Amino acid sequence: MAYADDRKFVEDYYKMLSFLNESTNDHFFVWDIRENVVHFAKEINKDYEKRRDDIYTYRLQTLKDMIYSRDKERLLRLLGNIADGNESMVDVDFRYLDQFGKKCWINGRGKAVRNDRHQPFMVMGCLSRRVLAEKIDMLTGLRNYNKMLEDMGKNIARGRRGHLMVLGIDGFRDVNQRMGRSYGNKVLKQIAEILDRMKGEDETIYRLDGDHFAVDLMGRSRKETEGFFQQIQDRMDFLCTFSAGVVCYPFEKETDINILISYADNAMTRAKEDGKNRMVYFSSEDYNKTLSRIELRQEMRESIRNGFEGFELYYQPQVTSNEYELHGAEALLRYHSKKFGFMSPVVFIPVLEQSGLIVPVGKWVMKQAFEQCAKWRRIKKDFNISVNVSYVQLQERTIVDDVIEAAKEADLPGNLITVEITESMQLQNYNYFNDIFYSWRNKGMHISIDDFGTGYSSLSYLKGLEIDEVKIDRCFVRQIQKSAYNYRLLSNMLELTHSAQIRVCCEGVEDEEELRCLDSLFPELIQGFLFGRPMPAEEFEKTCLMPSEEYVHLIQRLSQSHEKNQKEKERFSSIALTEEQFEYRRLLDHLEEVIYLVDMDSLEVYFMNDAARKFTGVYNYFGAKCYQVFSGGTKKCTGCMINVDGADKEEHFTGKMLYEFCGEHMGVREKIIKWDGRDMKLVVAWPLDEDSRLLAEKFSTETYTLEQIVNMYAMAAEKQSEPDLMKGILDFAGRFYQADRVCLFLHDEQLDVWQDVLAYHDKGIMDKKRYFELTTSRNMEPWVELLSREKAVCISSTEEYREKENVLWRGLKMQNISTCMLCGIWSEKELIGFISVDDADSGLGDMRLLKRASHLIQEVLCHKRDKRDLHTRLHQLVEKKLDHDILSVSGLGLWQIKINKDTGKSVLLADDNMRKLIEADDFMTPAQCYEQWNSRIHKDYLRYVNNAVETMIATGDTVEVEYPWKHSERGWVRVRCVGTKTTESGTIITLEGYHRLLDDLQRFHPGIPVEQAAEN
Repeated sequence: MAYADDRKFVEDYYKMLSFLNESTNDHFFVWDIRENVVHFAKEINKDYEKRRDDIYTYRLQTLKDMIYSRDKERLLRLLGNIADGNESMVDVDFRYLDQFGKKCWINGRGKAVRNDRHQPFMVMGCLSRRVLAEKIDMLTGLRNYNKMLEDMGKNIARGRRGHLMVLGIDGFRDVNQRMGRSYGNKVLKQIAEILDRMKGEDETIYRLDGDHFAVDLMGRSRKETEGFFQQIQDRMDFLCTFSAGVVCYPFEKETDINILISYADNAMTRAKEDGKNRMVYFSSEDYNKTLSRIELRQEMRESIRNGFEGFELYYQPQVTSNEYELHGAEALLRYHSKKFGFMSPVVFIPVLEQSGLIVPVGKWVMKQAFEQCAKWRRIKKDFNISVNVSYVQLQERTIVDDVIEAAKEADLPGNLITVEITESMQLQNYNYFNDIFYSWRNKGMHISIDDFGTGYSSLSYLKGLEIDEVKIDRCFVRQIQKSAYNYRLLSNMLELTHSAQIRVCCEGVEDEEELRCLDSLFPELIQGFLFGRPMPAEEFEKTCLMPSEEYVHLIQRLSQSHEKNQKEKERFSSIALTEEQFEYRRLLDHLEEVIYLVDMDSLEVYFMNDAARKFTGVYNYFGAKCYQVFSGGTKKCTGCMINVDGADKEEHFTGKMLYEFCGEHMGVREKIIKWDGRDMKLVVAWPLDEDSRLLAEKFSTETYTLEQIVNMYAMAAEKQSEPDLMKGILDFAGRFYQADRVCLFLHDEQLDVWQDVLAYHDKGIMDKKRYFELTTSRNMEPWVELLSREKAVCISSTEEYREKENVLWRGLKMQNISTCMLCGIWSEKELIGFISVDDADSGLGDMRLLKRASHLIQEVLCHKRDKRDLHTRLHQLVEKKLDHDILSVSGLGLWQIKINKDTGKSVLLADDNMRKLIEADDFMTPAQCYEQWNSRIHKDYLRYVNNAVETMIATGDTVEVEYPWKHSERGWVRVRCVGTKTTESGTIITLEGYHRLLDDLQRFHPGIPVEQAAEN
């Protein structure tokens, strides 16, 4: 077919398309490949408004200019394949720019027509916006959910692999409420634009619904997926944060795209629950938990329909402080599932709240609790009941009437009811909630906040709400007798609430020592396991209202203990003061310094001036021991030197104790004096000014660091082996600096790689092996150059390296490191390793201990060893030693070959038996071992052996070869070698296997005579 014939075909097809075009809004076209023009059946400017030409023929370049830049390369490559004859069909979605610069989606479909020489000379097809109308999100211009189902379904059917990421904007609902929906739409468009610029050519961005997006990361690895999310965080931090859920596809042979999307969405939900601004991978275990929650929700819905079957109220006693009289009870909801058994409130209450079922269940709780309280009033007239109301319930318009009506039906006076508000940190709309609280208080009811000490716990917060009570959480009460900080904190909390005329209930009291400490702080109510666990109504009545013998005995014992303490305090408070002593006290109360007297025999605090009482938060100190007041302990402080007169060590001890108590550096002076005929220790303490504090702090820090260096050397002296010694040094440095990680990097000259061979990492911190594979010297050059210049470096902020050392900055950023200290390890002038300390919480910038640690390891590696031996030992540390097993006993030599893909260098690590078989002495390096083995292979078999190695690398299969090898004593021998590829990182390929000399060589491969081989 000649060129003229091709042209005639083009014209004939064009006429046919013109006829078809009259009945559709799509644009049929013919692309004349040779002339590089496109003929349209009707003018395109009516829709696209890009050209004003009246002709219907366009140069291809003219149309190219209309294509959106990020789609242009992909589309032009496809057209090039068509023109070259590599592809015949066209089906592509792309974006063009209209006259206003707006991106518009369009679908192009067509088929190439070939002449009798099988050359494509034209493409016939159509452009359609209609095809994509239901597959594009109108707001952002991204593909929508329907398009994602279609695209990913095709990819999975073709066997493609990758990761699906579902993104949710954190707090977007609040943005819409505060700024308006139009602003929210602008944010969504901006996010879509940024995501579109970030994606690679094979990746696709979708908008699902609301504030949810999806990214198909086809072909991406897990590490690359994590890097993509890190990029999102970096580029979006000025705008918003994201929670992301990721699932790999196919997942455990699951190929249903709808299920995979639900998996990713489930993981995103978990990311939000875990604190937001993070990425979570889908796990079957978490998904099963979600399914269990769904089943539980359905079961509880049925329970509600069946008269709240399975729900039950438990009651925990509340008693008055000091007297321990029963005040009332808190009603606590419990649920017994038919399928899951007895459920923890931590599990089922969130399900109730998230589903809205808490509203009907909450009404049932109030009805049951109020009716039960009314019954118990027959036994104890002033019995009080406390019921929980969640934030979800407070959103109900009927909540005020629901509570009041329930009390009215039970004939229960309002003054016996306490409405306990959970999740109070969300109560930021004071006016709305105060209207509710005021309505209840107007009926005599009490309002309680259950999480004081968390969230918005401040005096202004308390004064802003119409409340009567706060509940102190168990976390502040636990072991209060052993924590001076908690004691003082709780004391200040009570002082704060009492100043606002609000009563306090302390929860979680479990032992008598905690109770004694709390009694001295005078909360109004006590609640906890010490007085009773939550129990069913019948058990509560028998135990507490008509008290059991055991309960009566408990209250009597606690009361007697309290009375004894009170008498001790009264004994001290009743001591008659002389006029002189009274005057002293009056004067001391006006001083700003903290002043107190301690009896040297009994260790009881005899006097505290006003400043000391405010400092400790303890006002009723009579009979209290000094360690109870200042350290919150129950025993004498370790190292106490109260009986030493004016000693510097005692003043130092007291200063340290006060610092631990309040976190403030204090100057201290002490002296033994006579007071009322007793030997007393007079202590005067005052806050140090900034200069004095810094000087004291510097001296203390330097002294401590020197002590720790000595301790590190003492630890090193006790270690029996070099690996234990080096690991001990890293662990010691990690604890000293309170670092996330401390790593020892060593350089293997033979493989030309760096590796962290030993590491300390704090609890919950990932080992660097999560981030690092073997690192080539080229990648490490910036680090080596930095240490070569400065020997030891403190990076107090990674951002300072963002511009000047971008490779360093990216490396630190990849590991999520904020601060870093580095110290080199040297052999003469050669850098052979370094120690890195990541994210130190203590001693940042104090390089003294780190330098000593590096010096110690340097001594271990270099002491009395020549340079060749040093390099071998470094190599062995990097590669570890090959394990010996039963194969060695059988005369088999174990080997491991490492191949550097960048440099082509190879080394052979051999066990003792392998060294013997290849006649390698103890002084040969791994590189020399490789040469020893490789150089003695018969030259006619080298290609055969190399092919076997390449097969191991390419396939990962186990390969067996036999070949002649020249032995110095036995001559040519037959060797059998079996090996396989075990690992392949970005830089290093590792092969492992065994080697065996079969016998003296009698016969070679049939193609090579023995005599010829021997001569060779």
